[in-house]
Amino acid sequence: MKPLLHADLKIVDIIYHYPQTRSVFEAHGLGALVSADGIRALAPFLSLSAALRIRCIDISHFLSLLRDAAGADVRLDAPGLESVAHQGDLTLLALMPCGLKMPFSRAITGFLEQLRHERNLSIRYAVEGNLNQEISYYNYIDTIETAGELPDIIVSADFNAFYGHRFYKRFVATGQFTGYGRFDPGRNFIAAGIVDPRGEYAVLGVNPLVVVANLDEVGDRPLPVRWEDVLDPQWENSLTLRGGNDFFCHAVLLPIYQKFGTAGLKQLALNVLRGLHPAQMVDRIDSGAPGALYVMPEFFAQRVKNQKRIRIIWPEDGALASPVTLQVKTSRIEALRPVLDYLTGNELARVLVGARFPVPHADINGEVQDRPLRWLGWDYLRRNDLSALNAEIDRNFLPRVRCV
Repeated sequence: MKPLLHADLKIVDIIYHYPQTRSVFEAHGLGALVSADGIRALAPFLSLSAALRIRCIDISHFLSLLRDAAGADVRLDAPGLESVAHQGDLTLLALMPCGLKMPFSRAITGFLEQLRHERNLSIRYAVEGNLNQEISYYNYIDTIETAGELPDIIVSADFNAFYGHRFYKRFVATGQFTGYGRFDPGRNFIAAGIVDPRGEYAVLGVNPLVVVANLDEVGDRPLPVRWEDVLDPQWENSLTLRGGNDFFCHAVLLPIYQKFGTAGLKQLALNVLRGLHPAQMVDRIDSGAPGALYVMPEFFAQRVKNQKRIRIIWPEDGALASPVTLQVKTSRIEALRPVLDYLTGNELARVLVGARFPVPHADINGEVQDRPLRWLGWDYLRRNDLSALNAEIDRNFLPRVRCV
C-alpha cells in the first residue's frame, strides 16, 4: 500500500511511490535530489521536511503541490459520518457542498495526516456531502440538548439549522459555540457584508449560485440580468432549481422571499419546470432536454460539455452566496488551534478558490474571487428564525410547484 504524502517521508519513498511528483521538485530547483545520482546518494536519508527547511520552501504549500501532481494515486478519501447519534465523538465534522467535498476531503486528510506525524495529534473526523444530510441531519440537530452531543468543530454548508434560533439561543448566545479566525476580506465580501461582525460564525467561503441559460431553449426571450428577471412570467415552466417534490434549495428561495415576498415565491413557483441535483442539470443540458434556465452552483456550470450552447449569467446584483460555515466549541479552541488555523488559513482558501468557491481572503487570487455576491445579511439572519422562515417558504412554495 502506498504511504500518504506527509512532510516526514523520505524523498526516495516519495519518488518511488509517486514518480509523477518529480516535476514538482524540479520546478523548485530540487532536481538534483530526485536525479538518479541524488536518489542513490542523498534522498534515501533525507526527509522532505528537512530538504524544504534548508531551502526555506513552505512545507504545506509544497505538499499541496505534490498531492495535486500525484492526483488519483493519493489515497486521501475522508471517512464519512457513521452515526449521527455518536457525532459527539468526532473532533471535526464537515458537511460540504458537492463541488467541494472531494477537494476538501483530500486537503483535510493530508493535513491531519501531517499533523499526526509532526505533532502526534490524532483527530477523529468525518466529511459528508451536504446533500446527503440536508433533510435528516439538520432536523436531528434541532433535537440536540447539550454541546457534548456535537463535534468540537462543525463545518456546514448552506443556510441550515446552525443558523436557526434554537441552535443560536442554546449554543451560540451562551458562548458554547463560536466562529474562529480574523479575515481580511476582498471588496466583494465587504460590499456584501459576508464576514460576521460578531465573529460567532466564520464563513470560510461561499458557493456562488448563478443562472445558466440553455441558448437552444431560450428562443427570442431576453436573457435575465438580475435575479428579479427570473420571476418574469415569460419564463413560466422554464426554470430548473436544485430540489425535488419535497425539498427545494433554500439558498435560492430565501433571498427571493427576502426581496420579493410571498408574491415573488408564487411567481417563481409558476416558472419552475422541475427540481434536480446540479449534476443532473448538467446532464439535461448536455442531452438537449427541455428547460431554458437553470440556477446552479457556478462550479457545475463549468462542467457543461458544450459551453457554446449555454450562457453562464453572473447576475449584476451578485451570485447568491450559499455559505460554508465553521463553528467551534469555545472550550476546545486552544487545544485545536492548529486545525482551526488550517481551516481558516490561506492554504485551504486556495483549495476552495481552486474549486471555484470565493473566500474572504483579499490576498488570494482566482477566477471567481472578485465577482459580486449577494448575501442575506447578518441582521436579517439574527432577526429571523431560519428554521421557521424556511418552513414558511416551503408552505408557500412547494404546493404551487407540485401543481405545475
